Amino acid sequence: MNNTGIISWKGFHWEYFVYGNGPEFLFTFHGFDNDAVDFASFENALGKRYTIVSVNLFFHGKSFSEKGVFKPGFSEKDLNGLFERFLLEFKATRFSLMGYSLGGRVVLQLAINYAERINRVFLLAPDGLKISRWYRFVTHWRIGRRIFKRIVRNPKRFFSVAGFFHKLRLVGTKQYKFALSNFDTQEKRDKVYNVWMMFRNILPDPYIVKVALDENQISLHLLFGKYDTIIPASLGKKFMKGLDAPVTLDVLEMGHNLLKEAVAEKIFLLATGHKKDADESQHP
Repeated sequence: MNNTGIISWKGFHWEYFVYGNGPEFLFTFHGFDNDAVDFASFENALGKRYTIVSVNLFFHGKSFSEKGVFKPGFSEKDLNGLFERFLLEFKATRFSLMGYSLGGRVVLQLAINYAERINRVFLLAPDGLKISRWYRFVTHWRIGRRIFKRIVRNPKRFFSVAGFFHKLRLVGTKQYKFALSNFDTQEKRDKVYNVWMMFRNILPDPYIVKVALDENQISLHLLFGKYDTIIPASLGKKFMKGLDAPVTLDVLEMGHNLLKEAVAEKIFLLATGHKKDADESQHP
């Protein structure tokens, strides 16, 4: 089995890396501005149980699209076609999924489309449990896209207005901090624009996700950072309400970055059914 490669489907290309050699496949998807190789830190804890196939999302690593980010963009149908190629490549009949941040939104969509073949779903500070009105505005409304494009080209006025609105509490702290950290260079602004536009149509309905989990009794494991100001644990707690499928929620003594070996060790305990040990474990 190759430890790296590229899977292609109709002009879309996803780079992947393989870690571990366990009997079960675990497909992992990283967050914005992370990388597939970040899951290498999970190999020690999970590599004997799972063969980890870590995927680079568009505009990360060597993954790319031959098509425009807006027209036609990347659809749910495209996601299914591309992921089906992965399943054929690795001859995976059943598998588990793991998504961190932006990758969580991808996993939520796959959980709907492939529910009958999924063993477990691991969501680490996942995007997609709630889609902000701001994101919908700048990616789906014509005027929103125009404003977004102007910000990408000339952010000076944007920073002034954003700072003013933040002081008035009209812009949330997490959105303001995201802007400060990801809009300070043209390269970063272009990446945000391209990634947001590319995944604008991957918007899984949380209710349908829960139905898919319930009907197939898929084990769901939610992990959040206690000090995460970007994706708080409260979203996971809300998502759990009314869910009949097996579910765990863990809030770790961390921030938003959960791609750490200590998190992989906790996931191993969850995956092997050692919930009590997982509850008692402490992670810095």
